[in-house]
Amino acid sequence: MEKMLVVILILASASGILTQSDMSGKVFFIPQASSTSYVRLYPMMNGPFASLTVCLKSHTSLTRDYSLFSLATETKENDFLLFQEKKNKRFSVSIGNQDLYFDIPGSSAVRSICVSWDSLTGDVVVWVNGNPSPRKIFMKGYRVNANPIIIIGQEQDSYGGKFDAAQSFVGEISDVHMWDRVLTSQELMQALYNKDLAGNVINWQSLSYETKDEAIILPQVCKINYKPDYCYNPTEGHLYV
Repeated sequence: MEKMLVVILILASASGILTQSDMSGKVFFIPQASSTSYVRLYPMMNGPFASLTVCLKSHTSLTRDYSLFSLATETKENDFLLFQEKKNKRFSVSIGNQDLYFDIPGSSAVRSICVSWDSLTGDVVVWVNGNPSPRKIFMKGYRVNANPIIIIGQEQDSYGGKFDAAQSFVGEISDVHMWDRVLTSQELMQALYNKDLAGNVINWQSLSYETKDEAIILPQVCKINYKPDYCYNPTEGHLYV
């Protein structure tokens, strides 16, 4: 049984290693645009999903469009996609290959983004640094399909591939969590600021992932004056946003 677990958790491939680890205080860093650098996240549940919440932190100086979180299934390449449009200063949430837009401009500052969606009501809410945008109704009655491939750093135009360097992410992404339900505002506060609530589909503190090409892992960088801003302090147990 132990040998089996080793094989499951550490699986060598041509350009990456499937690993499971606690990523607290670390970031995925992609140094330059390409169609080959990305991180694949392996979910603890395979769906289908009638509701979900995704949270992450990002830091980039890009002035073009880029993908933040790409979940593709066999029949829908954008079954759940978080995408920033720099030119039009819009943020899009795609569900079931349909796009919903929010007036959220990109930023070069470190920021946290959380998105929740509920199939029963169609309710979609986007939080940026803990502040909610006006909610919208979208894809009521839909279910995100089973067996997702989840990619950080690229947008999937096919199931697990067909990447475009012009839409690739360059910079840092960290603290990625995903739940198979809608979190309340109070729960989001716990997840963002106290680290008391981890995702049950994607859990940054117990993350199964595979890095590809130039995607690497680095320590999180904090401001020298260390004001409560965006750093995780493992001693105090707080995630500053």
